[in-house]
Amino acid sequence: MSDIMRNYISEKADMEREEVIAFGGVDVHISNQLPDGINLSKVLYVVRSTLPEKYFYGLEKIIVGESEKFEKRDINAFYLDRTLYISADQDSERDLIDDIIHEVGHHLEVIAPEEIYGDRVILDEFIMKRKQLNFELRSEGYDTSEYDFENAAFDQGFDFFLHKRVGYRPLGYMITGIFLRPYAATSIREYFASGFEAYYLGKKGELNRICPVLYKKIDELHDLVS
Repeated sequence: MSDIMRNYISEKADMEREEVIAFGGVDVHISNQLPDGINLSKVLYVVRSTLPEKYFYGLEKIIVGESEKFEKRDINAFYLDRTLYISADQDSERDLIDDIIHEVGHHLEVIAPEEIYGDRVILDEFIMKRKQLNFELRSEGYDTSEYDFENAAFDQGFDFFLHKRVGYRPLGYMITGIFLRPYAATSIREYFASGFEAYYLGKKGELNRICPVLYKKIDELHDLVS
C-alpha cells in the first residue's frame, strides 16, 4: 500500500471518529475525548448561560483536540481565525469553562476592537502596570534592560523571560496587587482576556480592586450587549 493511500485512509478514519455537537449556532468538533468526569454538554451550557449571546457573534467553530501549539507554548487553549482551539487534556470541568470563557474574550477583541481599545484607557493602565512590574523585577535582581516593557503586544522573548527565567510561581508574588495573574502581564490581549475571565467567573471584586479601568471597560461592554 502506498504512503498516499495509507495517509488517506488514516485521515478518513480520523474524520469518521470526530464528533460534532451544536453550541447554539456554533459547531463544536471533538477530535479527542475529554477525561472521564468532564461533561462537555454541561460545560457548554454553563458558558452559554454565563456570557451574553452577542459575544458569540461571528464565532465559526470550537475544536476540542490536540495541537502542537499546546505543548510548544505550554497552554491549554488558543484563539485563531474566529475559532477556539481547546485541549482535551483538562483537569476538571471548571478548568474547561475557564479556558473557553478566556478564549471568547479574545474573540471579542476581534469583533469589537474599537469598543475595547479605541479610547486607549486599557492600554494606559496596562503600560503603567508593566512599569510597576519592571520595578519589582529589578528590585529582585533581574536584568530587564533588553526588554521593552512599553510594548503591549505579545513578545516571545519576553514571554520566555517571565515563564522560564523568572518562573510563574515567584512572578506570582511580584505581581500581587498589579496583575490578576502572571499570564496577564505577557501582553495587552492576555491582560484583557484574563480580566474578561475574572469578570464572568465570580471575581468582579478582585478585578475592580486591582484593574479598575479594565473592570469598568468590561462592565460597559456587558451593559452594551445585555
